Amino acid sequence: MELKVVYRGLRQVSDWALGFYSEIYVDGQENVPGDGPVIITPCHHNELLDIATLSITIPYGRPVCFWAKSTMFKNPLTGAILLSSGSIPVARNPNSTPAPGEEPSALHEALFRDTFRALDREEVIGVFPEGTSYTEPGIVQVKDGASRAALEYVRWAKETRGGQGKKVQIVPVGIVYTDKSQYQSRVCVRWGKPIDVEAFAEELLAADSESGLELDSRSVIKALTAEIEKRMLDLTINAPDWDTLHTIEAARDILWDDKEHIDGSHFVWISQNLISLFTDPQAAPSVTKARQSLLKYHSLLNYSGISHASLWGILPDPAVRPSRIHALGIFARHALTTVLHPRFALFLPALVLHVPAYACGLLADRLFSNRDWEETRAQFKAIFGGIAASVAYAGVTTAIVRQLVHDTPGILGKVKTPSFATPALKALWVAGRWFFVGGNGLSGRARAAAGVFGIFYATSFVISRWHNYWVGSNALRRLKRLFASWKVFVGILSPHSGDLQGDALAPYTVPYIPPPNPYIKRRNAENATERALLPPAPSVPSRKLIRPLMEARSEATRALWSFLVDSKFLRGLVTAKMRGEAWMQVAPAT
Repeated sequence: MELKVVYRGLRQVSDWALGFYSEIYVDGQENVPGDGPVIITPCHHNELLDIATLSITIPYGRPVCFWAKSTMFKNPLTGAILLSSGSIPVARNPNSTPAPGEEPSALHEALFRDTFRALDREEVIGVFPEGTSYTEPGIVQVKDGASRAALEYVRWAKETRGGQGKKVQIVPVGIVYTDKSQYQSRVCVRWGKPIDVEAFAEELLAADSESGLELDSRSVIKALTAEIEKRMLDLTINAPDWDTLHTIEAARDILWDDKEHIDGSHFVWISQNLISLFTDPQAAPSVTKARQSLLKYHSLLNYSGISHASLWGILPDPAVRPSRIHALGIFARHALTTVLHPRFALFLPALVLHVPAYACGLLADRLFSNRDWEETRAQFKAIFGGIAASVAYAGVTTAIVRQLVHDTPGILGKVKTPSFATPALKALWVAGRWFFVGGNGLSGRARAAAGVFGIFYATSFVISRWHNYWVGSNALRRLKRLFASWKVFVGILSPHSGDLQGDALAPYTVPYIPPPNPYIKRRNAENATERALLPPAPSVPSRKLIRPLMEARSEATRALWSFLVDSKFLRGLVTAKMRGEAWMQVAPAT
């Protein structure tokens, strides 16, 4: 099987899977050369969807030969697909560097032999230097595998090719998700400036030439790894701990109403600047109150199952405490403007056809994903949701084919169409019938098979685009606001005595921290706090948290703006807002 055929097939599947996200913003494509040997070193925080994202966004459509765990090759079918797509098997701990005089293992030799051959063909090698996929407040480990492969390739090329040919480059990549397990959130892909491996290898090669011996390369490998890590940190969002990350998420939501409003080109920059603001040792004393209030608000949002964007959409003013009549009016207004809006009527058929996809995605998330490892959730939602959607498309295809075979339009004939479109629809029907009137011979069956495939492809294309168009035109956002307005109404309608208060409320005001990932070697053990060993608070009806949520939102908003005033950030924020800029300055005003 040809490499490009298999790879292109998988890339098409990747393109479909990435429909889980509403937008993929790509930056720095000019940093990836159109030819020559390249090693890309992306962060790895979303399992298979990271691979799909890289395959779709890499400039020039260059195929990527990914390093993959050797255990994935044991299954004959999976192994054949991986090998045919150019993947290279990696044994456990390929990142360890042998000391001088120590013989590398046979598995290491096979890994680097295959890698060198691919680089010699001027292909792209994909190495996730973190070694595993994980969800943490930032990048916590970068291993030596990519840097060792690059430096050893330079040495190998000098010995076998006399140093001739194009130089290998390392291109770091940052993949940042606005909310990676949330359907129709966004992805920011940032291709960093290439690292000149030759500059790191010069000293090593010169020393080899002078001594005639292969010297210890570990110090050079560590230096190159440190440079890769530095570039990756610059391309991604990195907080020192979970509390800081949750704090800036709540602050970002309050400042921009909805994080999806932030332009993709500024999302990482704004988020990292907010982290710097809240972790500044010289920060104003009001930072403590702001952090506490924002963390409380963030936690109550999660436990109540309401997003800040939805809450802001139904109650823009955080100071408002809706009465029961007001809450009923809000719900009634959103119900009428959502369900009775012409947009919803046009969206409803596509929504019904995709109900199996939504249901299977959510069911797979519950059954197969690890609730503490967020990176497992999006891939199961996307994969199983995509399979269910394909089954729905196949059902529509079957119905259409059956009507074409029997030449009975059925329900399609009852659809009222404009008179000007009738001739075109009749011609389309005749063309479709042609595929199924060829008899039972070989040519007739081939024609029928082509017809079924064509109808399935056209049906999938039209229905998926139909669904995605209305989802992108605020239909999904309106539904979320409708559900949020219902929760608020039920919460306000409930008696005050039913609200959680005091000690009963306390566990819900502290964000849950997932337990440490066992596959990560932490450099700072103190990052794994005692709270990471505690289970999440028990599930409660959202109505018990609505009034505390309203109070927390108001308190967090006041505390945030008070801190911004004390930090002299207010003037820059307001100035940018008044200018009508799409993003607001998050830096001290000048």
